[in-house]
Amino acid sequence: MKTDFKKEFKQAMTEEKEIPSAVRKSLDSTYASIRTQSKMKKNRFIWKRVTAAACALLFTGILLTNERVIANINEFFKFGDKGIERALDEGFAQDSNSSASDQDVTITLQQNFSDANKIGMSFQLEFEDPRILDADVTDVTMDFRLKNGDGEYVDEFIPDTKPLKGTNKYDASGIAMHNPILNAKTGKVQFDVIIDSNKGMLPCLQDAVVEIESINVFRVFAFETLKKIDGKWDLAIMNQDMGKPMTIIEYTMDDPSSIIQVSSAKASPTSLNLIFSVDEIFDNESPFSHSMKFIDKDGNEYLTDGFNMDEQNNQTIIAANFPITAYHNAAKITFVLEGIGEVKLLTK
Repeated sequence: MKTDFKKEFKQAMTEEKEIPSAVRKSLDSTYASIRTQSKMKKNRFIWKRVTAAACALLFTGILLTNERVIANINEFFKFGDKGIERALDEGFAQDSNSSASDQDVTITLQQNFSDANKIGMSFQLEFEDPRILDADVTDVTMDFRLKNGDGEYVDEFIPDTKPLKGTNKYDASGIAMHNPILNAKTGKVQFDVIIDSNKGMLPCLQDAVVEIESINVFRVFAFETLKKIDGKWDLAIMNQDMGKPMTIIEYTMDDPSSIIQVSSAKASPTSLNLIFSVDEIFDNESPFSHSMKFIDKDGNEYLTDGFNMDEQNNQTIIAANFPITAYHNAAKITFVLEGIGEVKLLTK
């Protein structure tokens, strides 16, 4: 079946005729993911864990089952991100019951959290006719835009056929998503989303709204049967609980003469955002991939999943998030860049 799919896809991409509308709709979602990554290429973004469902179907063809039921609220936001898990254990996520119904589908925003580095949202989709989640369904995603109370769009995950409404003011780096619950018997789907900013530029969400424009139901290798449900589901996001002020821990270099110059190091509830420079221009990202880590006083190591790479004034500038959070309350940590050097950071 995988071979047939590859032939079908190659044929659709090479024939000099209009792509069938069903295939076009499927590719639109894929292009949205690709465009998200394209936005980041200007900063030479390197990301190893973007999991857009459409790309997963196109390029890996992972066979899943629609009986994946993990009926435990603690399974929310299970992306393997230790920083997020620590934040959730500390009660950082907020419950929400914002709900909207259209096209016989009810979508509820169940939980959300946000800081400058990461935004998380967990949705439940409930189909009035559960038969839509037949045995071939592998993933359910949504085309959506996240708009803050100031009218600016924080991020937009939509097909190329729709215009962007925002200016990428907040410089979101990537988006990951998955369906920990996909239940054909009840017609319920859980859809979790994590938005990252390697530059730590995400805003505090105040009076924000998720504008959902379409629901995409993907099936194994059968793009002609992709079902796209267009509608309107606007969901308000719970504002930050001002009764629990967000802890931010800032760090400074122990040795200002280090070969690694740290311009910013801030631990937020979900992660530590680090921006540093070295006095050299590199042809590619290899010296930084798999070579950056933090080490705490107990010898625990914290790796990054991705980073942004810029060049300025003959310097290479790196921005990345690491899963060591403000809740760790670490007074001293060491940043290691293997093959180049290391620098100790102390709390300010």
